[in-house]
Amino acid sequence: MRNALTTKPEVKVARLAAVLSVTLGSSVVGLAVAATLLSPASQIPSQVQAAPACAQRMHAQLYFGLQGPLGPIPEPEWEAFLLEVVTPRFPDGLTVLHATGQRRKGGEPVQREASRVLEIVYDESPRVRRLIDEVAAIYKARFQQQSVMVVRSSAYVCF
Repeated sequence: MRNALTTKPEVKVARLAAVLSVTLGSSVVGLAVAATLLSPASQIPSQVQAAPACAQRMHAQLYFGLQGPLGPIPEPEWEAFLLEVVTPRFPDGLTVLHATGQRRKGGEPVQREASRVLEIVYDESPRVRRLIDEVAAIYKARFQQQSVMVVRSSAYVCF
């Protein structure tokens, strides 16, 4: 009987992949582990070989409060803003999350309001930074908002 020290590396990897697959509930995880550890490339399953590459990108999150000076901003007005202002600037894709935000000014009580979080993943460029700033400025002017919080961060993105 062979022990762990005399087992071929390929068998060890296959066993590890199977254990991870069962443990994590995904055969893709098992295949990815096997693909990473096995060589040559001919031993890697074709579905793993075809996996797209990952790359460094930028990730912007824009936080829009939905409470205006005249009351809540109606959903149709938010949708029109998204359609008319945001989508033309970012036609390749974006994500909108429904959220609830809160803040407190000075000693005032905490204020809560419905919010939208717009997430955009993009290649860094002055043009895209300007487009993001335009979206925030237009929202503030259109809905009489004091601010739109913009968070930019680096992200490692895989599709």
